[in-house]
Amino acid sequence: MEKNILNGRSPDLYGFLILIDHKIPPEEIWNQLQFWSEQYLSFGNNSTQIFHKIIDEAIDYQIELDVQDGFPPYYCRKGCSNCCYQPVACTCEEAQLIHKYCADNKIYIDFEKLERQQKFIEFDSNNNFYGRTTWNDQAEEDQACAFLKKDDQTCTIWEVRPFVCRVHLAEKTNKYCKSINGVPDPNASGIHLPVCSYILSSIFTIHHESVGKMMNRLLLSQMHNNDTIQ
Repeated sequence: MEKNILNGRSPDLYGFLILIDHKIPPEEIWNQLQFWSEQYLSFGNNSTQIFHKIIDEAIDYQIELDVQDGFPPYYCRKGCSNCCYQPVACTCEEAQLIHKYCADNKIYIDFEKLERQQKFIEFDSNNNFYGRTTWNDQAEEDQACAFLKKDDQTCTIWEVRPFVCRVHLAEKTNKYCKSINGVPDPNASGIHLPVCSYILSSIFTIHHESVGKMMNRLLLSQMHNNDTIQ
């Protein structure tokens, strides 16, 4: 992993590994990252679809254990969409999967909206998002994800939604799930499952060069590539 993936960089940590104070030994974190990186890479071109399923099953399993221990299940449910009003990160492979899924299922992608949204995301000199936006300066309708259905607030690409959407779990209510210019509401209470944090840290480290481009820019690139091919 250090030689073939990191190339002198530090891992791109996600979730509880950076949000929650923990005392997990560095070697244990490293072993988890190495294990999940090797697993992800071993599936080749099918890695994204397979790991979407792995993430979903891991969440269901852990939440079931938590409920048995007396903890409430996560709040999220169909039509609960407050988290769908913020910038979304994804890998280049996820963008390709979303683009193909939309083409195969005749789902409209509003590229003009993606272009408009991109103007409210701040990128560094390497064209990577670094946490600051002016997202809330847009009209509220434009703040919504391009794949959020307006009539019932459901996701049109649910089957291929990005990793970050799958692991975004509200603990008690969705009232505080809308971020403010990309910054989480301090009143928000989320569930950060360790296994999801390890998996996404591994995948984001592997896709370091693309994940910071954000879903908007990656999908726009897919559109331009498709136009070039045609």
